[in-house]
Amino acid sequence: MHRILKIKQILTGTLTTMASITLISIGNIQSSSAAESYTQSLQELYETRDSIVNKLESLPTPRKRLFFSEENQATLEKQQNLVQKLQEIEVQILIEQRANDNWRQALTLGAQAAEVGVSANPTVKTRETEKHLWQQAIYNLQEIPADSFIGEKTNKKLKEYKRSLNDSSAQLNLTKSNFLDKIRKESGLSSRATITICNLRRECLNLNGNKTPASAASLIKVPIAVALMQKVSQENISLDTPVYVSRGNFTEDASEIRARKRYPLKTLVGQMIDHSSNIATNQLIDYLGQPYINKVLKDDGYKVIQVNYKLMGNRIRPKNPGKGRNRLTSNELTDMMVSIYNNEYPNSDVLIEALARQKDRLLGYAGLEKLPEAQWLGEKTGENSRALGTTLGLSIDGEVYVMTVIDSRGGRDLQIRNCINKLAKYLIDNDGLL
Repeated sequence: MHRILKIKQILTGTLTTMASITLISIGNIQSSSAAESYTQSLQELYETRDSIVNKLESLPTPRKRLFFSEENQATLEKQQNLVQKLQEIEVQILIEQRANDNWRQALTLGAQAAEVGVSANPTVKTRETEKHLWQQAIYNLQEIPADSFIGEKTNKKLKEYKRSLNDSSAQLNLTKSNFLDKIRKESGLSSRATITICNLRRECLNLNGNKTPASAASLIKVPIAVALMQKVSQENISLDTPVYVSRGNFTEDASEIRARKRYPLKTLVGQMIDHSSNIATNQLIDYLGQPYINKVLKDDGYKVIQVNYKLMGNRIRPKNPGKGRNRLTSNELTDMMVSIYNNEYPNSDVLIEALARQKDRLLGYAGLEKLPEAQWLGEKTGENSRALGTTLGLSIDGEVYVMTVIDSRGGRDLQIRNCINKLAKYLIDNDGLL
């Protein structure tokens, strides 16, 4: 009994520091000569531990009178080697036990996630629960060391659960996006309407967000403004630089810009955004060149947005208007607006100020007007006979969002306003997007 108690005392000193024992890797233990045969299973570790304890108990007690004898020294060395082996085994047992606990917990959580995932009528809440369960199951698997006895099957299970998490995330976004179609219908927008909502972390939901509307209308002026800011920054051009507005760029316009006069670049871009000046837009297209604009957009990763044609009023077509049509999607335009509000472009502050001065406030601004919880930050609208839309920034509880709503039918002011209002209410009632 005395020997057993002494063995336990030795081990107690070791095991009290087990909380930080993760610094000792199983691989190191298994590669040592003391534990080369202890690499098959947890049960074998238990058996090996019992065997070592029996060997320690069977060692003769050193004789005090012959303490420095060769016999006593040999006994002490055997005892020290066995104690070292025992300590290593106890460490590995603890690690393997924890690995098994995490494995069982992961399987339990995975089963719960799978059960939630096959709900007959999944809601956003059930989809979020399913995603959370998969995330927790993956966390448990990631806590299992790769060199554990169950490391290989853990790695396989981890890949399986990560695929399930990706599927769950996609289903969650799909379920959340379903409300966009419901809002579209309730608002009276056509089936061709496109809707995108993002926060500044680029967590987004969309309905038909990758589809191009019948016309980009004046919404295309945002990409032109972005291209201008890139040019003046790269070429160190002052926004106070005056530019002559040629007669050939004249068309019907409600802005202050007139042909055959000079205006600073800052005035032209400002009037293009806040007064939706077609004349300013056409002159800036000439100033930048369509190839340059489209190269900047492509380099920024926009695959759809293109500026191919100048803007015109009801009757007057500008000279050298271009070929093809202007293109964009609500997804790409919203992402561009997110970049502006994130100050990712040079002179983003100039664009933010112009958006906030928007003269046309019949769409997004009007849609938020009766929602005190939502603060309108700025907007760019666009309208012609083929499309009506708006892209705007707003803030709810300190969180900034960008919404873009475009319908491939003109004269849909009321429907666009209703849609903006309902989207904002959704964000308010659900504490955000995700």
